[in-house]
Amino acid sequence: MHDCEERNKSFSDKLVGFYFDRIYNPVYDSTTAQSSAYRSLQKRSINKFEFEDGDSMLCVGVGTGNEIPCLLHRERRIDIVGVDMSERALKRAYRKGLEMGREIKLLNMDARKLQFPDESFDKVLCLHVMDFIEDDEEATREILRVLKGRGQFVITFPFKREGIGFGVSIMKDNLHQNISSQKYGRALLELLAQLGVGIVYLPLLLRAKQRSYSRQNLEMVFEKLMPHDFQVEEDAVYMDFIVYGSK
Repeated sequence: MHDCEERNKSFSDKLVGFYFDRIYNPVYDSTTAQSSAYRSLQKRSINKFEFEDGDSMLCVGVGTGNEIPCLLHRERRIDIVGVDMSERALKRAYRKGLEMGREIKLLNMDARKLQFPDESFDKVLCLHVMDFIEDDEEATREILRVLKGRGQFVITFPFKREGIGFGVSIMKDNLHQNISSQKYGRALLELLAQLGVGIVYLPLLLRAKQRSYSRQNLEMVFEKLMPHDFQVEEDAVYMDFIVYGSK
């Protein structure tokens, strides 16, 4: 079965997989993850959840696991499961869990084909992933399928990003925040990190079919998939929509 699935993967899937495994993920923690704009988006997204002791949390596209410490700082008594298609990223994520004193269950899995029964999780987080999934509606449907009734979800979707303009927006925000706080050393470090982000993201920004959404088409997608309740917020700096609510 596994060999058959490998053969059926599109060339685009294989190319994106190679890029993330060999280029993007190895430098992610020292570039994108260091951005104030990204950390702000991450915190803002996680703060949408109302946790209870023992909640089961699925992180879809967990990558190198930067949300794991953020989640555990917010609520220690949750049971986190993470899925991603990059084995290298999952190994980094596993180490981050251990550093927080937790052994996180991490699985190699396609977001479009989540291998969990219906209504398996109390919470589902999908952060900065829909940019890279070809069938994003299928992935969204899967997230809602594995979410329990009355469970909460948070998913981010990119709105129109114009390559260099996207990078400049983040860079200006980072510099403004750090200089305003007189964190000049931090400002320099983030500037260097942002230059790294630009290099890492360049192949993604040059894709023929980049993912982007409007508020209207997101609302149409979620109304069709029929969650019990959802809201759409805009992160103007990171140029993402945050869609959140309950099933």
